[in-house]
Amino acid sequence: MPADPLENIPDLRAPEDVVSWLAHEAGRLVSLRFDGRDDREVFSLAPGDDALGAGALGPGRDERFVLAMLLADWACYADPAHREEYAHLRQTFSVYPKGFRLWLGRVGETCVPVGYTAFHPIARETYLAMRERPESLISRKQIRPEPESPRGAAHLYLYNLCILGPFQATPASRRLVKTLAADMAATGARALAAVAVSPAGRRVVERFGMRSSGFMTHDGHREMVYVSEEAPNGEASGEAGEHA
Repeated sequence: MPADPLENIPDLRAPEDVVSWLAHEAGRLVSLRFDGRDDREVFSLAPGDDALGAGALGPGRDERFVLAMLLADWACYADPAHREEYAHLRQTFSVYPKGFRLWLGRVGETCVPVGYTAFHPIARETYLAMRERPESLISRKQIRPEPESPRGAAHLYLYNLCILGPFQATPASRRLVKTLAADMAATGARALAAVAVSPAGRRVVERFGMRSSGFMTHDGHREMVYVSEEAPNGEASGEAGEHA
């Protein structure tokens, strides 16, 4: 791992600067060529990793971490309706940073974001709304992150999992899904919930033991809502599967 895997990510704060940078860099990232060996050069980075060098732990690191995830998000989702907003992702990350994991790949001597996974606790009332009346939800922003209580995170929302096209259905994507499963299982959550916007996303959440409960609306688009049943003893993570 390089001394600072985020060395190419600027510390931007102004929304207009973020959008301008993303518009340019997402297009450049999508156009990169990866050869067949690159899935072995993919690694993950989580907030607070002790193995990082001092450069990666300096001022602005959280902002650069969020911006790197947002870059991966914009590169993975061509439809603007499916892309995350900077303010929303940053706020969610600030509530529950340990649910986020960035995946990077090596291109020559540098690293680039190639995907990320994220989950966070939600209130039981939010879980019940997703399970029993998903049509009442008119924005994904209603699925609000909750801080982890002293008793743990009983209900988890699978906020995102994505990886660039060249790495889909490769050992890298399978590692991403398995690592996400382990991260969520470590919380001891009783139930999971998710919103799926693609066939690939639906296949993955079904492997986590979730089933469709209906549709919600987000920015005028119908999106499928998934939930798992509540487990009595925190065993709700389901099967991670072997393929992503």
